[in-house]
Amino acid sequence: MRTSCDLIVVGAGFAGLTCAQAAAARGSRTVVIERKADVGAACHTTGLLVKEVADTWDVPRELTRRIHGVRLYGPSLKSIDLHSPGYFFLATDTPGLMRHLAEQATAAGARLKLSTGYKECRRTDDGFRVATSSIGEQSLACRYLIGADGARSRVAGDLRLGGNRRFLVGAEVELVGVRGLDADRLHVILDGRLAKGYIAWAVPGVGVTQVGLATSGPIAGRIDALLRRLADVFDLSAAKIVSRRGGLIPCGGPVRPWRTPGAMLLGDAAGMVSPLTAGGIHPAMQLGRVAGVAIANHLFDGGPEPWRAVSAIAPSFAYKRWLRAAYELLPTNYLIDRLITSAPLRRLAQVIFFHHRGLFSLAAWREIVLAAR
Repeated sequence: MRTSCDLIVVGAGFAGLTCAQAAAARGSRTVVIERKADVGAACHTTGLLVKEVADTWDVPRELTRRIHGVRLYGPSLKSIDLHSPGYFFLATDTPGLMRHLAEQATAAGARLKLSTGYKECRRTDDGFRVATSSIGEQSLACRYLIGADGARSRVAGDLRLGGNRRFLVGAEVELVGVRGLDADRLHVILDGRLAKGYIAWAVPGVGVTQVGLATSGPIAGRIDALLRRLADVFDLSAAKIVSRRGGLIPCGGPVRPWRTPGAMLLGDAAGMVSPLTAGGIHPAMQLGRVAGVAIANHLFDGGPEPWRAVSAIAPSFAYKRWLRAAYELLPTNYLIDRLITSAPLRRLAQVIFFHHRGLFSLAAWREIVLAAR
């Protein structure tokens, strides 16, 4: 059976659902293909939202917790506290947040096809034909196609677009019963042995504490080692693991190319993830919405190719890719511990974590310098 629509979005993540909602709200007949039976199941992200997301999208209060600062630890667990007036993060009930985004997309008119695997696509005279694993509806025809199907995008392969080549491997557990944790801080640990190339963290989340790490090396056993380390800082004697998650995090910057006539990649599939902080939710939602609006304008009103609107605001992450390479060459844990309380590292960390004016913005650095006086 074959069904025709204006837009097919492969993948019901942050980018896919935001794009689908925006396009459907503007009259596009939109179908979202998602292999999972529940968009909130098996989430691969910590779900931490920066202030820019909270200021732009209305996230239900019951799904979030505000956190106002960062506690940065060295390998010996020596720490410094960082904050920026007016800035905050939102810890989220990530499964609940994904279901909320799906409800918004369907309320706008998008059709969400769960338990539907993507098999392949091929170009037609007026768009694309997408083959799926759905029983009774195994072929969908569309005028425009979005690949938002994750770091190892199959859509990218079928369209001969670029693919992610560099990754961090992330793992996280959710715990209940953690005591002695400052609930108004993101707890971030720098340790080149435990989390080579990235960081470890403890996030006071919504009803749980999220403890995880990402590394450029093997992941096996590292969560257990992290929990043993954190037991020196927090009381984990009554803690119990209630869920686990893990996955690949692209860290090489945007793939090339990420678009072709009639189709484009979004989110992790496009490599739109900060190579330095591994933050991908903000660009996923921002670019997803811009793409959805631009697709509707293009299909119905003869507007320009949608990729142009996305390209105009898509980050290149050029400086962050350079800093990613530098970070992977960090000195020994001994030297990191010596630097952890230094003024240069504090100011760099301040700009990285509270980046609302941009990593290399003169205004951001002026604020940091003035605040340090």
